[in-house]
Amino acid sequence: MKKINVYLDMDGTIADLYNEKNWLEDLMASNTRPFENAKPMTTEEVLFEIFPKDKYNITILSMTPKNATREYCKRVEEVKSEWLNKYFPTLTKRIYLPYGNNKNLKNSKNAILVDDSEPIRKTYRGKAINPSTLWAWASTPGFFCGYRFGAPVPLVPARFFVKGYS
Repeated sequence: MKKINVYLDMDGTIADLYNEKNWLEDLMASNTRPFENAKPMTTEEVLFEIFPKDKYNITILSMTPKNATREYCKRVEEVKSEWLNKYFPTLTKRIYLPYGNNKNLKNSKNAILVDDSEPIRKTYRGKAINPSTLWAWASTPGFFCGYRFGAPVPLVPARFFVKGYS
């Protein structure tokens, strides 16, 4: 069975950038602090319960800040990669796009995008999911995660979040 590609946004999806104090001012001043200090919004464990490795290929698909210089974009990409290495070390496929680029990639029609931006989700050609839906289900005790033969398994697989996937 062919694996389904999942493109996972970072800022506001797995990294809580927008709750960092003065995040926008820092970005406008070309400061990488908000990206360095952002708290994770979920874990790898939860992510792989929702999207099991044997059925999904997960790629980070993140943007650099708006109106940023090339040098600042490069620093942001480095800091984001360091953050991912710390919190999501097995997610090694990473794509960084300049701010405002369309997230529809060549194979988007048959892929899933998890992104907090409603305008981005609305223009995506494949299946798009609001991450708050996933993380809310995953954090509901006794509802999302179950145990089979001593190992955690999702009781609500990703197919229930994504119409058209089985």
